[in-house]
Amino acid sequence: MNTLTLNFYQILDVAPNADDETLRRAYRQLARKHHPDVSTDPKAHETMARINEAFSTLLDPAKRMEYDAVLAGGGLQEAPAPRRAAPQKPIVVRLKKRLNAHKTPVYSVAFTPDTNQLVSSAFDNEIIWWDEKTGEPQRRAKLEAGTVSTLLPFANDRLFAAGSAESQISLYRLTGPKVDSWKTSQEEWVSSVAISPDGTTVASGSLLHAVTVHRTEDGSGVFRKSDHTEAVTAVAWSHDGKLIATGSADATVKLWHAANGALLHTVRQIRSTVTSLAFSQDNRYLAVAGVDLSIRVFSLADGLLVKMMFGHQKPIESMAFHPNGWLFASGSRDGTVGLWNAAKGIGNIRIEASERPINCVAFSADGSRLAACGQDKTVRMWEVKAKEPVAEKEAA
Repeated sequence: MNTLTLNFYQILDVAPNADDETLRRAYRQLARKHHPDVSTDPKAHETMARINEAFSTLLDPAKRMEYDAVLAGGGLQEAPAPRRAAPQKPIVVRLKKRLNAHKTPVYSVAFTPDTNQLVSSAFDNEIIWWDEKTGEPQRRAKLEAGTVSTLLPFANDRLFAAGSAESQISLYRLTGPKVDSWKTSQEEWVSSVAISPDGTTVASGSLLHAVTVHRTEDGSGVFRKSDHTEAVTAVAWSHDGKLIATGSADATVKLWHAANGALLHTVRQIRSTVTSLAFSQDNRYLAVAGVDLSIRVFSLADGLLVKMMFGHQKPIESMAFHPNGWLFASGSRDGTVGLWNAAKGIGNIRIEASERPINCVAFSADGSRLAACGQDKTVRMWEVKAKEPVAEKEAA
């Protein structure tokens, strides 16, 4: 399917007067065939990105009217390739370990806050605590049901884990390798899950536009909202636990009051399906990755766009901020890890980590380590030295 030579109607194989239901039906059929998780086509990522772009444009009345006008005038052209910012080097990164004990693709990595021990979980629901000195597993735990997609370690050897499988959300509380308890809550086609910083609640987004928050203690609901008009594709918590951000295929990000579900703000300057979200630890920035390969950084103080950056060749699966508040990492389906300056809007380093997609990135609590994992079943860990950016003198 050479989507670059087709207009949006041809990509979806619908008539120019197709209604919304026809568009949705066409999109679902194409997604089942071309999504990178099911297609073996090496160009599946690019094909699905164009399908998503076509669907989101034609489903939005304003965007569709604009597109139809351009199409009628014969002015439709491919956008020029985004320019990459020249790299700077306030960041020094050195590969420390390649960890290869997982037998299936690795979906999540995290560091314990008190000891900086690396923890990872894979598709087969095996969690590994790693010995950094030897590069070998220190211990393992195997969980039941679902697929763990997010880990949240606490001090004193406690760990929360969560994941989803179609209509099921699984929540786990562990002390060491022992599973203390787990609860399962029924939902509708869950697409994204995130645990609150204190471990008391878990937020999820569904393909049917819903944002839901459950208590981890008993699985009871805190709130449920359906303000998005398309699938909720990304969920993130602020580090103080007061805000939840949700990204959607409707090309918006919504900020919610975590305690009561009040909608606080909607960010609309995105233009494509959201693939990942990350808050800076000082609540100054919100980074938003889109299927158009962009990273947009917004100010949480006023909701305004601060910077927009490009650099990855395929969609971004994960982002994480460094404790310093201005540096953040991104992991992409192109197998690279990027390091970015949120304040200046520049890319500092591009790491060719793998030939397979990267699923998750995470910094240690002290900022001295960066970990990434992905489809190649390997966890990589780097030493990171991040110098504070020198303030630029104003021009005379």
